[in-house]
Amino acid sequence: MYDMPMKKGDKTPQICVPILEKRQKAVLKKLKALKGKADLAEIWLDQIEDLDLKTLFKNKPLPILVVCKKEIEKGRFKGSYEAVAEVLIEAAKNGADIVDIPFKMPEKLSKKIVQKAKKTIISYHNFEKTPSNATLEKTALTMEKRGADISKIAVKGNSLKDVLNLIILAKSLENQGVKHILISMGKQGALSRILTPFLGGTIMFASSSPKEASAPGQMTIKELKKAWALIKT
Repeated sequence: MYDMPMKKGDKTPQICVPILEKRQKAVLKKLKALKGKADLAEIWLDQIEDLDLKTLFKNKPLPILVVCKKEIEKGRFKGSYEAVAEVLIEAAKNGADIVDIPFKMPEKLSKKIVQKAKKTIISYHNFEKTPSNATLEKTALTMEKRGADISKIAVKGNSLKDVLNLIILAKSLENQGVKHILISMGKQGALSRILTPFLGGTIMFASSSPKEASAPGQMTIKELKKAWALIKT
C-alpha cells in the first residue's frame, strides 16, 4: 500500500491550533502564546462576540487560518451561507492567510471567496460515520475543481476499518497530486493523525491542552510532536 519508512525530503505537515474564544482579546492572547509552538492558528470567527476583522490580523505572530462555522458544523454562526461568505471575504481582505470554505456552501459563493483569498481550504465534515472511499474521493476532487488549494475531509471513525480506509484514500489523493487534510475523528482515528506525515497530509490540527480540543480524538501539540518524532526515528 505504501512504504512505512519516511523518505528523505518528505515534508512534515504544519501543526495548526484551533482557537475558540468568545472575546477577541482572548484570541489575541492565545495567538501570542502560540508563537514558536505551532505553525499556524485556526480562528473560529463564529465564536467571537466582539469580532473586529480590521484589527484581528494586525501584527499577527503566526499565520492565520479562519473558519466561520454554522451550527450544523458545530459552530455558532446562525446566519445564511451568504452571510458566512461575506464574513470570510472580509477576513481575506483584512489579512487572513488561509480561508476555510464549507463544502455545503453553494458553489457560486465559494468561488467568490476563492477569488479573494490568498489560499483556500474547502472542508467536508461528517460527525456520524465514514462514507465510502469512492464518495470521499469524489468529494475531494470536487473541492479541487472548485478551486481549493487543499481539500479537507474530517469524518467519524467508528472502526479500525474506517481509519484504514481513510489512510488508503490519503495515498490515492497524494498519487493524484491533490493536496489534502484527512482526519478520522474519535479515539480510533488517532492513527490518521499520527501517520499523516507519510500520507501527503499538508496540515494537522492539535490543541494547546486536552480541554481545548475542537474535535473528538484531537491530540495536543506536545502529543502530536512526540508521536511524529517517534515514527521518524
